[in-house]
Amino acid sequence: MAFSEKKNINEENFEAVFEHWKTIIGKYINNGYKLSDYFLSNLQEEKISVDEKNGRVFFTFEDNNSKAQKIAKKDYDYFWNLYEQVNNYDIINGINAKLDRLTDESTRRFEGEFYTPLVFAKKAVHYFGDVLGKNWYKTGKFRIWDMASGTGNLEWHLPAEAYKYLYISTLHSSEVDHNKKVFRGATCFQYDYLNDDVEYLFFNQELSFEPNWKLPKKLRDELKDKTITWIIFINPPFATAQVGGAKGENKKGVSKTKVEIQMTKENIGHAKRELFTQFMYRIVKEIPSNAYLGMFSKLKYLNAPDSIDFRNNFFSYKFEKGYVFKSTNFHLVKGKYPIGFLIWNLNYKQNNRGESIPLDILNNEALAIGVKHLTLTGKKDVINNWFKRPVNSDEYTLPPLSNGITIAGGHKDKRHRARPDFLASICSNGNDFQHSKYVVILSSPNASAGAFTVTEGIFEKSLTLHAVRKIPNQTWLNDRNQFLKPRIEPDTEFMNDCVIWSLFSHSNETTALKDVRYDNETYQIKNNFFPFPIEEMKKWVIKDPDFKLQMSVDADRFVCEWIKRNQLSTEALNVLSKAKEVYEAFYSNLNILDTHRLKINTWDAGWYQIRRCLSENSFATDLINDLRDLNNILAAKISIKIEYYGFLDKDEIYDQSAL
Repeated sequence: MAFSEKKNINEENFEAVFEHWKTIIGKYINNGYKLSDYFLSNLQEEKISVDEKNGRVFFTFEDNNSKAQKIAKKDYDYFWNLYEQVNNYDIINGINAKLDRLTDESTRRFEGEFYTPLVFAKKAVHYFGDVLGKNWYKTGKFRIWDMASGTGNLEWHLPAEAYKYLYISTLHSSEVDHNKKVFRGATCFQYDYLNDDVEYLFFNQELSFEPNWKLPKKLRDELKDKTITWIIFINPPFATAQVGGAKGENKKGVSKTKVEIQMTKENIGHAKRELFTQFMYRIVKEIPSNAYLGMFSKLKYLNAPDSIDFRNNFFSYKFEKGYVFKSTNFHLVKGKYPIGFLIWNLNYKQNNRGESIPLDILNNEALAIGVKHLTLTGKKDVINNWFKRPVNSDEYTLPPLSNGITIAGGHKDKRHRARPDFLASICSNGNDFQHSKYVVILSSPNASAGAFTVTEGIFEKSLTLHAVRKIPNQTWLNDRNQFLKPRIEPDTEFMNDCVIWSLFSHSNETTALKDVRYDNETYQIKNNFFPFPIEEMKKWVIKDPDFKLQMSVDADRFVCEWIKRNQLSTEALNVLSKAKEVYEAFYSNLNILDTHRLKINTWDAGWYQIRRCLSENSFATDLINDLRDLNNILAAKISIKIEYYGFLDKDEIYDQSAL
């Protein structure tokens, strides 16, 4: 049955239509081209032939090849009775320009490819105008090359006058055919920038173009012309090769390119695992010095410790202009972090260490709402280098923990992260907001490469580090910001506040564990962070005779002794007072609590065990909430001083009138 009025398909709704098409017609497609190619063909009546007798539909593609698919007539008719096929070439052209939105996600995600939102691509063209002059593309002195073009979203807003100066290369030959139609006069070609011609580029002393190079002759000739200024306009893949683990399996081998092999020879370091830094590496090696690089990318090459050597020793050029926007503007990207578009002047080498570069903050409509001052930090500047971590002993072993009560028995890392004066373990992997969610305190060594042993000598600084990394709120804009060594050493009150806040935070997973079996040995893990004295506890109602017996022959824990000898602020004392009520409620109700599940067998139970045990019982809800509120007040007090001492840069300044 035909509907009285069919729906039109255009550039605004084609993604939703494609999703519908996949469920009705796409499910029958089982070989040949990408689903998006079938969809684009199916949009155009002249590219479709229906063989009703045999129940087959013939699809003709952009390269003029055809494929037949067996599709149920009722489903095919149902869909095209809902929608009108498209006969306007401009609409087809616009949809085709965004085809990478429709490409199979598993392939695109592995290769790290995501279409560049057109509104941000347009903004990038304007920024080039600010740097190079309003009509830079008319002078004939510039050449533009996008060596990861996809279907040309970046170039969509370039004036047609610039096409004759434009080079567009992409991995996929089908995209080349499309680009030739859209960017008439441009040089469009299939090219794998991280593998093609690499042996000629790096194994010859001079840039001599042998006959078997894949680069077009016109491009080769113009690369040798010293009067030309090059504009590299690129959104390279963001994929990272991961080492081991579930995530690593998804990206296994993604960075193993010929360029990566060359970077290994030059000892580039961890930065070589990033596909976009591989592009940067070849660009700088290949493109003449009279050039500008305008690149969309994550910001890690600017401030991540793994990339500092790459930036300082290899990519250290003059910054001209740039902006940042939220990653979720890319289709199907779920993680929230900043994507930057930065223009670098490759004519000028300069030392950017410690410099701060201003980046406009753009909202989802690509309007500027403020400025982010991004500091290019050095390895010695990050918070994990604030104090010297104690050397652990091979003669002293404690079972590794993956959380407060779980022994990481199958962990491959067998390093001993303990010593006789061991108090606790803090995992502080990485230095940015992205990794702060992994910061945790445990009563036995943490099974993580970022963990360190807490001893009496570094106790205050260790818990200050913990609080500083956990208290600030993570946003999309600060996600890659680095926590730093303080410019001003924090005072005693600040560090004491950090200690008390840490004791009752959710990331304090300290516990007491009895008779733990590990490597054929039995261990007793005590809770050195238990805050209250035994003599005071003897006045409490404790519904477990074994605990009373244990207390009679044991001693106060380290944190209890620390609290006795330190002067605490009013806010910290309020937290401690409410915590005492919570602990008393716990011990007076031991007879009705499910202590077995949380392995509570000793008097010095950890905050992780007590909090989780009480949270399952309504009688303690108000107490837990009151303690949380008081700890939040203490956190607010701490937060004010975090930027003052320099643990974080004050780098975001918003234009209030634009919000």
